[in-house]
Amino acid sequence: MPLNRRRFVELAGGGAALAALAACEGPLAPESAATGRRLELLLDEPATIDPALVAQPHEATVAEALFEPLVRVGEGGVSHPAAAESWQITDAGHAYQFKLSASGRWTSGEAVSSDDFVWSWRRNLAPELGATFNYLLFPIRGAESYAGGGRNRNEPEIRAPDTSTLRVHLERPTPGLLARVGTTTFVPLPRAEIEGTGASWTDPIRIRSNGPYKLAQWDRGLGMTLHRNPHYGGPTPPVFSDVVIRFPRSADSRLQDFHASPAHAASVSGADYRSALGNPDLRPQVRLFERAGTWFIVFNTRKAPWDMVAVRRALSLALDREALTAAVFDRPTLPAQRLTPESVLAAEPGGAPNVDEARALLASAGFRNGAGLPPLRFTYHRTDQWDRLAAELARVWDDTLGVVVQPDVREWRDFLDFSNAPGDFDAYRAGWTSEFRHPSNWLDELWRSDVDFFRTGWGNTAFDQHLTTAAATTDQEAQRAAYLSADAVLEAETPAIAIGRHASAFLLKPDVTGFGIEPVSGAIDLARVELGG
Repeated sequence: MPLNRRRFVELAGGGAALAALAACEGPLAPESAATGRRLELLLDEPATIDPALVAQPHEATVAEALFEPLVRVGEGGVSHPAAAESWQITDAGHAYQFKLSASGRWTSGEAVSSDDFVWSWRRNLAPELGATFNYLLFPIRGAESYAGGGRNRNEPEIRAPDTSTLRVHLERPTPGLLARVGTTTFVPLPRAEIEGTGASWTDPIRIRSNGPYKLAQWDRGLGMTLHRNPHYGGPTPPVFSDVVIRFPRSADSRLQDFHASPAHAASVSGADYRSALGNPDLRPQVRLFERAGTWFIVFNTRKAPWDMVAVRRALSLALDREALTAAVFDRPTLPAQRLTPESVLAAEPGGAPNVDEARALLASAGFRNGAGLPPLRFTYHRTDQWDRLAAELARVWDDTLGVVVQPDVREWRDFLDFSNAPGDFDAYRAGWTSEFRHPSNWLDELWRSDVDFFRTGWGNTAFDQHLTTAAATTDQEAQRAAYLSADAVLEAETPAIAIGRHASAFLLKPDVTGFGIEPVSGAIDLARVELGG
């Protein structure tokens, strides 16, 4: 089981300078002649805004404002028209045809064509580019071979029969294909600028984009300004005339900069997050927003007594996730009642902890008050955070159920080797972060019986049948219903216990009345930001 993709991704974990920051208010952010309001943000400076290379939320915030994909993706992986006004799925799910919207325009005023998508997707597959998530294109026939390089590689089956039609053929039906298409790996890119100027194509004087905003200015080390794209005719018109993004003066000045500047919102993590929570003036302004990732505990369902659903359910019901999250995590984290994030599949959230029911379940399995139950060996790698988790699990399960936890602490490299081939284990710490906003990225790719990504040994015929039903339909609502049924089976069987949900933290000024992020990339969703007054 290779350590791949985002399996163990962990979210991060002056007077003269103030004068310079204030001075940038003039040239950095001139008022737009267009009507509308200005939004000001305090974010780290992007290392890149190339949509194929962005990897951090502050980079994605800019890339997703500048570029429009074929579809926008909502909860449950349901896709909505964006650069494409419609699409058809044919050949039993092997072929997709997108009809581009006639209103699609580059910031230069030229029409966006299907050839722009064909060239961009092939460019992002090229091995020499090193696109961050090029593997999201691999369901397309020939794409993985093309990305592998070599003289005999196949051309990916991405075609433009006319300027407004895009056709792709897949290796096999892929339920989450539309959700993949909604990521920045699939946006159209300006071929002439990229081929003509190389990496500098993202400079404000060169860049063309097709999204709600255009890049007007980028003062390195100070900030950048986005203006409303006057040629944009898509479904998410820009709310603001200008979006000004200021960069912190230094690594440890973010909180001071937020307080002293007109920024409406600032991202915080690490020491800044902990300092903000400890500051009585700033703490009320801290808000957490769900990211599509979960920390959880995986069981060995091949091994008694952890093969018993009643035992696993009892351990889950005994946990108060809010208290556990508060005790364990010093990074932005929300309680998680379910394995699949709500932003990916909004199922019933699950009930509060129920110690009485947990005790009854354990007794029904033959282990009243924990009598006769062997110690639970809990494997994890050594950090302060996971030490705290092991200690809390030991305390809570002993106090409520009489279950003894035996810590099995590994160094990081040893833990990686263990997680790839866990062998004889009881339970271990694991996690997953979405690669695209669709339940297939969780239910199909992690828990299907013939996948068993975490080597739990768990399998369920009804669960697999629901996934088969989801894969067989092209109706998005019917597919979502099938995934909800599968998710209900997963939660009832409990091969793993959800602990915490990944989150992003922001400081918001009082006049920010609406705010949201894209849960996979972590980008600020500018269309959801509202300012009062």
